Order: sequence, then C-alpha cells, then structure tokens
Amino acid sequence: MGKNRSKYRLIARRIVDSKWFTLFIMFLIILNGLLIGVQTYDNAPSSIRLIQLSILFIFFLEIFIRWTGRHTTEEYVGDWWNWFDIFILMLGVIPEVADILLDTTNKDQQNIMSTLRILRVVQLTRSIRAIGELQLLIGVLIKSIRSLSYIAVLFLLIMYIYAIIGVTLFRNPDYNNSEHIKLTISNPDPYGDLGEAFFTLFRILTGEDWTDLRYNLLSHKEVKSSVPTVSNTVITFYHVSWMIIAAYLLINLVIGAIVNNFQIVLEGQKEAEEKLAQRKKEKLRAATEGGDDEKSDNNKRPNV
Repeated sequence: MGKNRSKYRLIARRIVDSKWFTLFIMFLIILNGLLIGVQTYDNAPSSIRLIQLSILFIFFLEIFIRWTGRHTTEEYVGDWWNWFDIFILMLGVIPEVADILLDTTNKDQQNIMSTLRILRVVQLTRSIRAIGELQLLIGVLIKSIRSLSYIAVLFLLIMYIYAIIGVTLFRNPDYNNSEHIKLTISNPDPYGDLGEAFFTLFRILTGEDWTDLRYNLLSHKEVKSSVPTVSNTVITFYHVSWMIIAAYLLINLVIGAIVNNFQIVLEGQKEAEEKLAQRKKEKLRAATEGGDDEKSDNNKRPNV
C-alpha cells in the first residue's frame, strides 16, 4: 500500500513539474475568460455553460494532483499560492451553485444571479500562478505595502492641507450666479466643500483639465473675478505647486519604493536559487562519497 502511494505521488509530482501541465492549465484559464466574455452577448450558445463546468472540474482535478504530488504536507500548506488557488476556485463554484438553486423566473433572484456571475471573472487571476513573472510582481507589491502605506499617509496629509486651503481661498458662495457655467450636478463648484476639493485635487493629479480650473478662477479686466479676494499669483502658485508635489514628487516616491522592493525580491530569489543549487551539489557529493566508501569497503573484504 505504501509503495503504491509513493508511486502515485511520484507520478503526480512529475505531472505538476512538467511544462505541458502549466501550459494546459494556462490555456484553460484563458479559454474560460474568453467564454465569460462571449456570454455577455445575447445570442451566446448554451453549450458554453457545459464547457465551463468541465473546465471547473479540471481545476478541481488540478488541486487534487498538486496535493497528491506534494513533497510534504507542511510545504503544501505553507505555500500561500495553493491557498490562493483554492480560494479562487471556491469563488468560481458560487455562481454555478446559484444557477442551480435560484429561480430564473424571479426578477430579484435574477439580479442576484447576475451579480454572482461576476465571480467567474475572478478565475482569470489564476493566471498569476501559472506565470512566474506575475508571481514576482505580486510578491513585490505585497512587500511594498508597508512603504506604500507611509507614502499614502504623507499623500493624504498634504492633500488634506491643500483641500482646506482650496476651500478657504477659492470657494464661491454665489457660484451659480457667477460668470461661469451655471451650477449643475456635472459642474459643481470645484472648491465648494472639503469633499469636492479632494476630488478636484485628484482631478488635477490625473491631469484632467487642471489648467481650466486655474483659468476659471483668474481675475480678468473685462470680467469680475469669482473670488476677488485672491490674486492671480496665488491661484497660479496653488495649482502649479500641487501639480508638482502630487504628480511628480509623490508619484516618484511610489515608483521608487516599488523599484527598490523589486530589487530586494530579485536578490532574495537569486539567493534562494543559489542555496537550492548548493543543496543539490551537497546531496550529489554525499551520494558520490557514499558510493566510493562502499566500493572501498568491498575491496577490503577478504575473499571467502
């Protein structure tokens, strides 16, 4: 019984380590994603659901093969990519179960079913497991969370200060009756309150019509200014300085943090590969020395 179990584990390990297995799973992930896109059309064939169920079954089979071919249980449990696969697979099961349990004639249940079907798209994230470079990028992002969180605190602090300054200096209590476009839902006072000021600063950060915001606040000779108490120099300095700080300095801080952690992860991966290669050499050397010792012992034994 133990020999058969070891045999099955060895076969499963060879399957998991083979290149064709990874390519086959990657092909199924892409195919499943394309079929989800096809299902958005009204004239999509009904056979797609059967194909998707078959792919889902193969994904379950993949998890089972990976479990069977594990080196040790501790190693399998300690690899969070295995838990990621299981979690994504469970999410993929939810819409399939919902299709069976929910009543398609009930409009409320139809809405619930449509919402749950979105979970099928999550299966595309399993391509991260199949591509080593994507795993590296995810590792970099996870390692960058701490440094990025500090940058986010700094960014929000500066944004909060600029938002308060913007509301204090540029808010127009009579914006609807000013020389600008009438106040509408799509054209609110950009600095009417703190929340709108936050969104305006984010809008400037994306480069979306930020110069128009500045020109609309400027005081012209032929037109009375909406905010007569603020000079054009202050308006220009406010918008240009925010653009420089947010769009250039803070964004470069984010990029620098990610690049730095990317280098750290690459060096760690290289060290792990070197350690693994060194272990293999030591095992091979030990096996060779053990064979030589056995031969020498056989030569020393007297012939009977």
